[in-house]
Amino acid sequence: MRKNTLLLAALTTLFPFLSVSAGDLRLPDPSSVEVAPPALGAAPLRDYYDEIYFALKVYSSIAYASPQGSPQYLEASAAGQYLRGRLEELGRSIKRETGADYRASDSRRDGAVSYRVSAELGEVFGFHGPVAAREERGVPIKEGYCKINYVKNNVPFLVQSDGFLKKGEVILTFDDGPGQFTEEVSAYLKAGNAPSVFFVLGSKLGASGKERIKKAAADGHDVSVHGYWHATEAGKPFTAFSTAEILKQLGGVKSSITAAAGAKPGFFRPPYGIITPEAVRAIDTELGLVPVGWTIDTLDWSTKDPDELFQKTISQIQQRGKGIVLMHDIHDQSRQAARRLVKWLADNGYKVVSPERMTQAYRGE
Repeated sequence: MRKNTLLLAALTTLFPFLSVSAGDLRLPDPSSVEVAPPALGAAPLRDYYDEIYFALKVYSSIAYASPQGSPQYLEASAAGQYLRGRLEELGRSIKRETGADYRASDSRRDGAVSYRVSAELGEVFGFHGPVAAREERGVPIKEGYCKINYVKNNVPFLVQSDGFLKKGEVILTFDDGPGQFTEEVSAYLKAGNAPSVFFVLGSKLGASGKERIKKAAADGHDVSVHGYWHATEAGKPFTAFSTAEILKQLGGVKSSITAAAGAKPGFFRPPYGIITPEAVRAIDTELGLVPVGWTIDTLDWSTKDPDELFQKTISQIQQRGKGIVLMHDIHDQSRQAARRLVKWLADNGYKVVSPERMTQAYRGE
């Protein structure tokens, strides 16, 4: 497993982001920022696509094999989420260059993480470099609900507890929408009497995005805050921002959700689960949002096979017996797996409970 260790320092291409309703958030319009990858030509793009593809496989394996909440899992999960987005962007860039979809070659059969990929991850997450002195390694936020664990070069991760749930109880959550599958997933959940939480991005709240979250709210789901971007426009976590900058961004997204969905959001989930305790407390105090992590990560970014995703998800639920489940409604495999999951939960004696159970646990109600 030593090959799986991140190495460090890197390619600094940024993600392109959609231009949507930035004005009402008083944030820069993403369309005003030129973030398209440089014109490297198809061959260099394919080479880096291959490197990221095999790094994604490595981190997927580590995340599945590691106990959730462990430093190894937290690092691999964050890296994997980021790399899935990078892979999709590189795929689009290659298609623009060649006019055809690209599939990774088998040139890196050892599956080792390349220096370039390790370097980019180090730049994004700060997993490497001088370690800032800090005595506290685990900071309680709410006893029995969540805490912040500092791992890998003092990167702060929100670690969730589900001790307030009874055996057989499940809370379903979906990140990174709204997208083309959001309404369909919302409808599946409504039909299965499974009220859930959709953690949405403000950058996706254009006209169609607003209609999608309005429909999700009408279906009985909570539409809550994930961020404007994920979490910066370059894909870095919220540790790249000051607490004041985080509050400004999330306050704008909260207002946009309230206006579009007709209901105030009740929850907040930091992208990658990375957030400082100071920011969590400020978000609660200033915005009234309950922090939410997860206890069952489906790792739906790691596979495009809906059957594999479904089987791994129900296996995790069976092993834990309850939990807060993390999925992403932006993936087709997640759309298909979610439909099967709702029926499987009902058929096997599980109950999807109201997200308000998290509010009650956090507030001590």
